[in-house]
Amino acid sequence: MRRILVLGMLLGLLYIVVVASLPAAAQSGNLLQDPGFAGPYVNRGRSTLNTPAAWPLWIQNGPTFQGWENRADLVFAFPHCAAPQVLSGPCSFNINGGFATWPAAIYQQVAVPRRSNVQGSVYAWVQTCNSRDQFGNFPGGPCGSSPASGVFVRVGIDPNGGTDPGSPAIIWGPAIAPHDHWEQATVNATALNDVVTFFIYSAQEWPSDFNNRWYDDASLTIGGPGGSSANAGTGSTGSAATRTPRPTSALPIPQPPQADGSQVHVVQYGDTLSGIAVIYGISLNQLLEANDLTMAQARNVPVGTPLDIPS
Repeated sequence: MRRILVLGMLLGLLYIVVVASLPAAAQSGNLLQDPGFAGPYVNRGRSTLNTPAAWPLWIQNGPTFQGWENRADLVFAFPHCAAPQVLSGPCSFNINGGFATWPAAIYQQVAVPRRSNVQGSVYAWVQTCNSRDQFGNFPGGPCGSSPASGVFVRVGIDPNGGTDPGSPAIIWGPAIAPHDHWEQATVNATALNDVVTFFIYSAQEWPSDFNNRWYDDASLTIGGPGGSSANAGTGSTGSAATRTPRPTSALPIPQPPQADGSQVHVVQYGDTLSGIAVIYGISLNQLLEANDLTMAQARNVPVGTPLDIPS
């Protein structure tokens, strides 16, 4: 009886040692620090650019072939604490910058068991739209988000633990474009090191007056089917703007010039005036003025309407 009692005590002690030696991540589930973007927030080079301390920031700055292209100086980032762009907790993270394009990412390096499968996700909300009237002024109230900007959000995992979002070794999940609603972006990967890096990345094809992203409820957990990249383990780098696949932008199709050389666009199903302006290289304001349209009228232009395109 005494031997059985001693054996039971030893087994109990062994159980305690094993449980105590498990990594904290396995007990807590979510491996990320500050997954709800509650902060504290820290300055990332200027007072108008702030991210949670646990989430470093990367923004592509140049090349700028157009005045609005890859403009890190026009990006702002803050906590956002007002509905409906808060999914849970007190705040979400907002990054924004109108009149420009700016590929940007926040990321976090996380310790994991080597060769373990990991799953990452985040909820995102985007708003990209143009709301100036025919005089170039902004009317009161927000504008409905439009796909004409080609905006997208996706999450990725570098299985080597690198911090360059342009690395071809990163496994990227499917791109999403959640205009004016919350949607979850996800990714699965297999760690090649004892550290992986989780990225939340966004970019857009064209600038817009309002250009916002909100992120909330991020997660990185052990498990899932895993996944790998053809370049995993190479440690090579590249440009996130060119190497990160993008979804097809919902832009109108340019139409040929008239016989006299003038340009007319006949509105097709699914066209937006902001998209029409983009494909002909003019501003929305110029398109409205050329056709004597107000912003209110621009929201209800019938299919088949011919629009004059100013040179």
